[in-house]
Amino acid sequence: MATLPEETQGLWEMCLSDIWLPSSLAEWRKKVDAPWEVPTKEALFVNLPEAENKELTDTFGFPTIDLPDFPPIEWVNQKLPECFNTLCTDDSKLLRQSQLVQTVTERISYTLPDIVVFLVLDGLSLYDVADWAFPESWNLMCEPCFVDGLSVTTSGMRRLIGSPPLTHQLFTLGYMQRFGFSYWERSKNQLTNVLFSEFPPSQLFRITTFEEILDRLQNTDLPNRTFIQIVRTGLDGVCHSHREKPNIDAMLSQLKLDIEQIVEAVDSSQKTVRVFITSDHGILWFTRQKVMPFQSGSTSARYTYSQSSPDTSRITIAESGESVTVLTGDEVIARKRKVTEWGFHGGISAQESFVPLFDITPK
Repeated sequence: MATLPEETQGLWEMCLSDIWLPSSLAEWRKKVDAPWEVPTKEALFVNLPEAENKELTDTFGFPTIDLPDFPPIEWVNQKLPECFNTLCTDDSKLLRQSQLVQTVTERISYTLPDIVVFLVLDGLSLYDVADWAFPESWNLMCEPCFVDGLSVTTSGMRRLIGSPPLTHQLFTLGYMQRFGFSYWERSKNQLTNVLFSEFPPSQLFRITTFEEILDRLQNTDLPNRTFIQIVRTGLDGVCHSHREKPNIDAMLSQLKLDIEQIVEAVDSSQKTVRVFITSDHGILWFTRQKVMPFQSGSTSARYTYSQSSPDTSRITIAESGESVTVLTGDEVIARKRKVTEWGFHGGISAQESFVPLFDITPK
């Protein structure tokens, strides 16, 4: 028997597909008592009512086991290639990146907080933040979000912003005041123009430092029904171009501090606040992976726009109407690492294909 957070149960079920997970004590009894049906799988009871757990322990001697909130990376990487296509469909029990706008909109519609913040980080894996701890006074949930497509910036950003975008959906709920913050200029960056397509010029601010965001939020009287969208660097830049080996732990600590400061800045308004934080893709950090080139050659270490025969280390997926062959797991890259390269993305792995969705309501 085990207890798991409801938001991580879908990821665990993927990893435990070879184990029978009865939904109730009655389901287990019905099967084991049927003379014509002998259970062939081990059974694990997850999140049963306390009374049923007690009966399983007292009457049948079932032990209780402690599981971490998220399955081990190795377990996810073992199951993910065979499950990828199913996880991209409505049959999936996981939150998909392409569902983010719908999910956030529905959650906002139930409570209609005064201020909504949507913070998007370029490059951040669920497994890099699995042990983050925030102030106990926050009502917080960290949910695995599955990147249901190519794990690259242009694709991931477009999926999570949605079409029509989140700002459009929230406008219909009354969030007419908007503030957008980006490190990139709309006129010079096509993706930025897409991400902030419905922000008037007067409500979109190009910033060069994180402190500029804090300063504006702390010194602006934010009216009720304000939507704030921030797109900022995560760990993507350092994984692609960094001369010395980066101190990933220090960078993650700084990101965590930035998040805390954002929440505190909007919470200081004394209004009701809800903050959502996610990323476009995760990152597979360099650990001297084996090089297995694609037949067609590729400038990317983890994918190529061509179709090839699937094997244990690669599969072909569809992305915007094109066939893309991607590497799976975390042990293989398709070319030698560049001297300034410390991580990769574009493949299918626990590290690249799962990003966090933090849902925070400060108390």
